[in-house]
Amino acid sequence: MTSNPGPSPEQNRHGGPSPSKLALLHRRGVRAGLIGAACVAIAAMATIGFAPWTFSRKALIEAMASQIYASSKLYVAIEGRSAFSALPHPRIVVEGVALADPTGFMKVEAEELSGEVRLLPLLAGRLELGRVTLARALVTIDLAKAAGLWLRPAPSLPASKPRAAATAGLGAVSLKDASVRLQSDKTVTSLEKLRATLEWGGPAAPATLQGSFDWRGQRMEGFLWVARPGAIPHGDPTPLTLKLGGEPLTIEAEGVAQNDVKPRFVGRLTASAPSLRQALAMFNLSPPLPGPFDEFKLAATAAVEPDSIQLSQLRFSADNNDFEGAVELRREEERLNILAKLSSSYFSLKPMLASLPALSNGDGQWSRETFDLPDLSGADVDLRLSAAHARLARVSVDDAELSLGLRAGRLELSLEQAKAYKGALKAHATLAVGAQDTVDMHASAQTTGVDAGALLWDASAHEDIGGALDATLILNAHGDSMAALMRDLDGRANFTLTQGAIAGIDFERALSRLDKRPLSSAIDIRSGRSSVEKASATIKIADGVAETEDGQAFGPGFALAFAGSTRMSDRGLALRALAIEADANGAPRKNAREIGFDLLGSWDEPNLALDAKALIRRSGAAASLLPLSPEGEAKEP
Repeated sequence: MTSNPGPSPEQNRHGGPSPSKLALLHRRGVRAGLIGAACVAIAAMATIGFAPWTFSRKALIEAMASQIYASSKLYVAIEGRSAFSALPHPRIVVEGVALADPTGFMKVEAEELSGEVRLLPLLAGRLELGRVTLARALVTIDLAKAAGLWLRPAPSLPASKPRAAATAGLGAVSLKDASVRLQSDKTVTSLEKLRATLEWGGPAAPATLQGSFDWRGQRMEGFLWVARPGAIPHGDPTPLTLKLGGEPLTIEAEGVAQNDVKPRFVGRLTASAPSLRQALAMFNLSPPLPGPFDEFKLAATAAVEPDSIQLSQLRFSADNNDFEGAVELRREEERLNILAKLSSSYFSLKPMLASLPALSNGDGQWSRETFDLPDLSGADVDLRLSAAHARLARVSVDDAELSLGLRAGRLELSLEQAKAYKGALKAHATLAVGAQDTVDMHASAQTTGVDAGALLWDASAHEDIGGALDATLILNAHGDSMAALMRDLDGRANFTLTQGAIAGIDFERALSRLDKRPLSSAIDIRSGRSSVEKASATIKIADGVAETEDGQAFGPGFALAFAGSTRMSDRGLALRALAIEADANGAPRKNAREIGFDLLGSWDEPNLALDAKALIRRSGAAASLLPLSPEGEAKEP
């Protein structure tokens, strides 16, 4: 007996296909449909790719120009050939492209424009560019027309321009091997070998611009991020980040930009440069002060407008000097004004003076090297500086208040007050640059109770005179070198020294031994030191010669009178002095002994020459060496 096996697994109970069989058939149908649709799309794209003549060149260019204009408000002109291809992906290439801002602010001339075409709009019959690359482009930007650029209303599209409105903005615009010319009324700055990409998804999306370029022989990299570019034309604030970096200079800014009444940025600014002088040279600028300004670093809260920059909460360092305070840079009538109020715990002038010409030659005379002066006419400066400690070479002062003013090339330097060497010090100098690098100099200084010995030691490594020094000095000169200034020097000086000393000379000892050992006084006077209760003199300077008048001093056992001249041009000294025995108040004693001597030679190492005749007369043994006068007295032969 044969049994019935029943329905197979591939059949249901009614004898039809099983569920698994139906699912398999469904999947095969869907796959076939997708393959068919893909074939249709490929066929359509192939038709587009292999039959570009089906598109009108005029329609293609108008569609492209409309989208670029809607995204950037730049007019487009095309002079060269154009081509469209769909494989391997939709793409358009045109040659000889020019883009221009209606105001003339910017113009772009590119050898070639290539753009990726969005696929879905293309299948719907619209041409929309996704990414655009401009190759070998020349970008010209007229900075003189930048003011108010964003405040202008968007110009209406002329009838001759493309009428079709683009449905989407450009996804990204790239520049490849481009050059940029930034031109103002007087200068042109060039950026070469530029590679940059601007990505902006639309008015509500952030925009990013980044790239690299050659600037004055230096490779620089830049980055700009704007949170809401579409807010700028309406005067609304938007966050902004800017970075510019290279070997000579690094700048970073992060804050808020706004274009209400005029463009403005407020935020945090940092900058650094191995040499600020070299960094500013890239902008055709130079610091209005001497010095290298090496290892420059800056951090501040900045408020930037087209004609001004305000830096508050400022901290910057240069040449191993650190400063805090506020600085404002303002342009008025094409002239830069710098106002600064700074403070420093330590300030050294040595780096600023390192670039100045040497004061003297190797032979000990004033330098005849013609001044090579910096151009001081490019800016006006008003600088106030408070320094807890300041140094000029080895000379130091405390609690100093300094000011610097620069107006139309005329430099004024003032040490308004300072504590120095147990006393107080003030100074002022004015320098004006004349024709052929000549300098007009006016200077004055005043000391009150200054320790003269400590000051001289720090200034010249000599401590020949000590005591509390009260002095005033006024100098005027004109010349093209240090030697010329000294030859032309005019002025006057007064000084008073109290409770001091003169090193290398002992008046009291020499005078006390004059009768017993007159000839040995030449040795006695050149040794030891003389205490000085008070000394004073008046000096008048004319044509490089300083005449000392009314010079007098007194101390234990002596009074001193001196006068003579100092030739400033060759640093020569010719002083005659007379020392006489005196009481404690400097009054000559009865029958007082006296010694005359001269100070001759270089003021760096003067020679002391005693009055030999007077000493010989006082020596009984040596007096016979002198011939007798008609009155029977010894006289000089």
